[in-house]
Amino acid sequence: MIARDTIPLINAVLLSYNRPQYLRQALASLLDQSYENLLITVVDNPSPASEEVARIVGQHSQVKLIRNQENQGYTGGMNRGIEAADGKYIFLTEDDVTLEPDCVSRLALFMERHPATGLCAPIIYNKTERTIRCAGGEVELGAVYRRKIYGAGEEDAGQFETPFEVSYVDGVTMMARADLLKRLRGFREDFFMYVESLELCMRVRNSGATLSVVPGARAYHFEPSVGPTPPEIEFHKIKNFLSLYLLHAPARVLPEFLCRYALLNTLRTMFSHRSAHRSTSLKALWWVLRKTPSLLRERVQQHSIRSSVGDDVRVEDYLERVAGEAALVKD
Repeated sequence: MIARDTIPLINAVLLSYNRPQYLRQALASLLDQSYENLLITVVDNPSPASEEVARIVGQHSQVKLIRNQENQGYTGGMNRGIEAADGKYIFLTEDDVTLEPDCVSRLALFMERHPATGLCAPIIYNKTERTIRCAGGEVELGAVYRRKIYGAGEEDAGQFETPFEVSYVDGVTMMARADLLKRLRGFREDFFMYVESLELCMRVRNSGATLSVVPGARAYHFEPSVGPTPPEIEFHKIKNFLSLYLLHAPARVLPEFLCRYALLNTLRTMFSHRSAHRSTSLKALWWVLRKTPSLLRERVQQHSIRSSVGDDVRVEDYLERVAGEAALVKD
């Protein structure tokens, strides 16, 4: 067995919001991890269940609790945990996700052996049906948005045997190199929720690092309830989707995309018979319009500084330095 003080420190950040019935199981699966050098922080966005969340966390003296004063969404909540993390790696997860006992160990081992990887993720299964929910995927920001999620809805028949590179991993659970994640300043807090993990994945790839899925690592996601999308979520979906394109899509596709999505969406909204939908859509479009100059400036900055990691030479130096740090296992 490898001694605790010879393996990298990993900080697990578990985001909680109003789901104490799931949190108990999610936290128990983290505490049951086989990885020895693991710190756990629960970040709670305030809700009617926050006192119960505090009681659950308080039963485990080794678990730290960060209680936000206001709901900062997925992005702000995760960023508070990222800022407080000290380890070499940061493992991000949520209160509706449980893990197999060797999940963190398998991800850590892969990261140690593959220093070019900036983010990696387990295969995520639907907890009740045991079908695959997400095994990473590919995203194309073309004139028409395309996203392919590998394995979605499929039975696990061994179709994913070895780790593989992807362009997208789900923010439900992932592991990142702490120095890279902090250099990129975590998630965009103005996104609050929706496509926030995709936006981070694009910045990680722009930095020169890669993304991978590790099939041996497994996580299980409680199936969410199905119902109409609340207006506040619809607001973030519209504004973030348009912002994602302004930040990361190839310049050549922006005119057609903006005509296809922004203009046509505006026309549909104006003739919508649902006043709530019309109000939400116009609010989101106005938000993007006001933010467009700053988003475009940020787009230019990202291209010029390669997301704070540096140009090609500096990226190679960075990866070489990471490769030389302490490893779990030598190949």
